[in-house]
Amino acid sequence: MMKDYCEVIIDGPFDFMKGFVLGFLEGRGLQGEAIFGIEHHIENESKFGQLMRLIGAKEDRAALIVDCRLQEMIREAIEKRTLKNTLKIVSERELTEAYFKFSYHAYSRKLGNELKTLFGSLSPGIRIEKGRDPKETVNPEGKGIGAYAPLHEYEIEAAGEIHGPVKEVIDLYGEAEHKDMVELGEIELV
Repeated sequence: MMKDYCEVIIDGPFDFMKGFVLGFLEGRGLQGEAIFGIEHHIENESKFGQLMRLIGAKEDRAALIVDCRLQEMIREAIEKRTLKNTLKIVSERELTEAYFKFSYHAYSRKLGNELKTLFGSLSPGIRIEKGRDPKETVNPEGKGIGAYAPLHEYEIEAAGEIHGPVKEVIDLYGEAEHKDMVELGEIELV
């Protein structure tokens, strides 16, 4: 069964917010995922925020993606806080899906097979849109030529957008970002 996820935008120091949310969930013995957008390339930040993330600094506004059943409880807990460093909820919305753009262009059969498997055997509910199927080219004349040569024995390329349930798309992005020769856009939430 697919879970429904909500996005909660919270003002406040990121580390404080993350500790508060995780502590709240743990203290209540709640089993639920809390996904922090700043840690998963989720597009919902300013260009300044993206720059700060790249250099390792945290912005004072963050997106929390959480099971919708937990959203209300987290909001109530944040609203009840009366300490000086108060967290503030800026916006909330229910999410229907997530997506990201991808492309890859590889020159080895081994990596090509890994990429075909990763993007070809998708979890239920995940689909590729606005894409082109993997195009493989075999050039026997390129055998033995170095990696930086203009002709390669084997090439594979593909591109598109991955769409689907929020958690599953974020998990796939996490796998894909560790593969060589893959370019990924930010995760967009809808």
